[in-house]
Amino acid sequence: MFFPNLNGLRFWAALMVIISHFEDERLHRGLSIPFSLDVLYSIGQLGVTLFFVLSGFLITYLLLAEKDTFGRISFGAFYMRRITRIWPLYYVITIMGLFVLPRIGLFFDPQLTPLIQGNMGEQILLRVFMLPNAANVLMPIVPYLPQCWSIGAEEQFYLVWPILIHLSHRYVRNFLLVAGGTYLVWQLSWFLTSPQRQLLPNNELMMFVKNFLFLFRIQCMAIGGIFALVLYRNKTAILKRLTARPVQVGVWVLLLFLIGRGQGIPYVNHEVYSFLFGIVILNLALTDSSIFNLRHPVLDYLGRISYGLYMWHFMAITVGVWLAGLVLRAEGPARHTLAFVLIVLVSIALAAASYHFLETPFLRLKKRFTRIHSGS
Repeated sequence: MFFPNLNGLRFWAALMVIISHFEDERLHRGLSIPFSLDVLYSIGQLGVTLFFVLSGFLITYLLLAEKDTFGRISFGAFYMRRITRIWPLYYVITIMGLFVLPRIGLFFDPQLTPLIQGNMGEQILLRVFMLPNAANVLMPIVPYLPQCWSIGAEEQFYLVWPILIHLSHRYVRNFLLVAGGTYLVWQLSWFLTSPQRQLLPNNELMMFVKNFLFLFRIQCMAIGGIFALVLYRNKTAILKRLTARPVQVGVWVLLLFLIGRGQGIPYVNHEVYSFLFGIVILNLALTDSSIFNLRHPVLDYLGRISYGLYMWHFMAITVGVWLAGLVLRAEGPARHTLAFVLIVLVSIALAAASYHFLETPFLRLKKRFTRIHSGS
């Protein structure tokens, strides 16, 4: 099955991340940015959270459909679909970040690159085994690879999710147990090691646990899964409430207000936003009831290449900022705007080339393992 509106949503999620990282780059260069630090942080983090909720929604819906259609979930086929979709670009970007870009003057980072060389073995090991989120916690951030942490989180989610759905018909119970347990451990680790309490040792191991769980966010993907369950099982009473026009308008207004203020929600920030994103995704999936229509050929295409937009955009930022500096020497609004436009265009160019020449051959291979067609 194919939800046409959701490709457009993928693009907007990627654009949120690009905006955040572009402005963050300007901030590190000592330049002014057009909004507050809270908004800057919020846009990027919530763009990734939206990706997580969307991923949980789509994967869960497909797994439920596969189990009902065939009586079982083929784990081998599921993992091969994820491998052929995600691994080729992930490993190309990883090789570029670790071995190629540090040798190119434009991309060389004099502060971080020497630090990375000191633990290259550990970097390679963790990234080869799909643990870039652990690498980000344990070691200095590798330039052009910070975004890979979310790929690791999704792969770890994919490792356990089909098993949970296969083991029991009580999907919601499994969702809540795993997501709730992960979230509880994370919150307790922060609570018990805070300066006011210090009930647990605030050592390197505990800091790793806290920061790794912060980058895991299985609860966000689980929330997307719960919305998929509501839609797939056609829970009419719930759907009637969530698709009501006043609810949709209220959710969109609330999201724009909260994100525009960079508003965080204490203790349950990503969970609250995930719930709001889930309502948006549910309504966009039900195209007839949605108050917004993202079905446009351009948006659809940009959504299809959104994985590449997300993975290549750090390189595009460097190129776009450099090109803008060649055209306009003086810093100012004109150069800022030109740099952003160039970054988006370079990101699209890189993502399009990646999609057609690197990803598409593996997507053809993916079809051999596809039992329920999703269009994604």
